[in-house]
Amino acid sequence: MRKVLPYVLLLSLSACGIPKEQWEQKLRENAELQSKVGDLEQQKAKLKAEIEELTKQRDDLHRAIEGMKGNLGKSDREKADLIERLARMNKTLEDLQRAQEAAEKRARAFKDLVAKFKAMVDAGKLQVEVRNGLMIVKLPDNILFDPGKTDLKKEGQEAIVQVTNILNGIPDRKFQIAGHTDNKPIKSGKFRDNWELSAQRALVVNELMIKSGMDPKRLSAAGYADVLPVANNETDDGRKQNRRIEIVLVPNLEDLPSINDK
Repeated sequence: MRKVLPYVLLLSLSACGIPKEQWEQKLRENAELQSKVGDLEQQKAKLKAEIEELTKQRDDLHRAIEGMKGNLGKSDREKADLIERLARMNKTLEDLQRAQEAAEKRARAFKDLVAKFKAMVDAGKLQVEVRNGLMIVKLPDNILFDPGKTDLKKEGQEAIVQVTNILNGIPDRKFQIAGHTDNKPIKSGKFRDNWELSAQRALVVNELMIKSGMDPKRLSAAGYADVLPVANNETDDGRKQNRRIEIVLVPNLEDLPSINDK
């Protein structure tokens, strides 16, 4: 049976008379989340299949080596080659098992994060996604800021306080607040360009999160202007998606590959 995320309540939205545009947006968001969870599950399944196949090959090779112990017709070189192959296979198997454990950990963490933000996702205040291996909480700028401004709107302040309270409950994690804009040149005399605007917005969110109880040592802020778009800047909808604040869950060192792994 295909799994459905527990927070998806699309039928109840329809019954409440949600406008068609919002309804379609919810359908798109649900499909995206289902796709992201499906991608994580596919990664896990692929790793599991690779491990099972490699384990079978390893066991066959081990039996071959055991069978050679009493076979004087085999040269020492042939035996040494098989033993070397077995050692390499064991190393590859260990690496795959570590990768599988990491994939399972990421999948669990993503589902937990989505569950924590269920109410805010349902309200359309933010989205949770995995991009380039990073878990991200994405807030559209129209909820947070007026165009070209860095003063948080009342709704934006409330959203940031809610987000901070939730993230505070995730132990041993650091977060980077990243400001992003579309590619339209800024017309405000207060900022020279979108770099300054995006960086200042990130700092404003950073400051409010600290005031809301987040340990400053867990935070960093950065502005990316328009260099990391998530949609096409040639359309109004694409530019709207690109204007955003993202809170990135910084990976812990144990989540990263060892420097000794090759």
